[in-house]
Amino acid sequence: MRILILFLSGLVLLATLGFLVGSLLPATREGRADTFIAAAPNRVLAVIADVEAQPEWRDVGSVTRTDNGWVEVTRRGERITFFAEETTAARLRLRFASDAGYAGAWEAVLEPVAHGTRISVVEQATVPSPIGRIIARLMFDPTSFASEYLAALKARVEG
Repeated sequence: MRILILFLSGLVLLATLGFLVGSLLPATREGRADTFIAAAPNRVLAVIADVEAQPEWRDVGSVTRTDNGWVEVTRRGERITFFAEETTAARLRLRFASDAGYAGAWEAVLEPVAHGTRISVVEQATVPSPIGRIIARLMFDPTSFASEYLAALKARVEG
């Protein structure tokens, strides 16, 4: 019985410590990346805006258009709902919310340059849960995600 009490006390202490550490971490993280794509900005924007085709070139399970945006379902089954806030020739700004408990914003800025487009993306994700913040830091790097997205976009547009 004494071993069970010590074990349960250790679990409570570990959970409390995890909650305290997670509470000290910032709720919002940001990832940034940019690249050059050898195509005009309107071509780059057209590929980004064709959300139904994104499973062909990104690691996304499926995409379904809705009345005011679209829903991505990842290969793990997570559902992420997107809403476009601004779409111009120079900027695309989105808001998103995941059923995994985080939400945020994504922005792409397209600048015409000689022989193509300079594109910069910024993604901000907010995780309200202190334990979720720890898990997010262990399993997700927003800068790597932004870089991988741009590499896939570049391959699709230029390919």
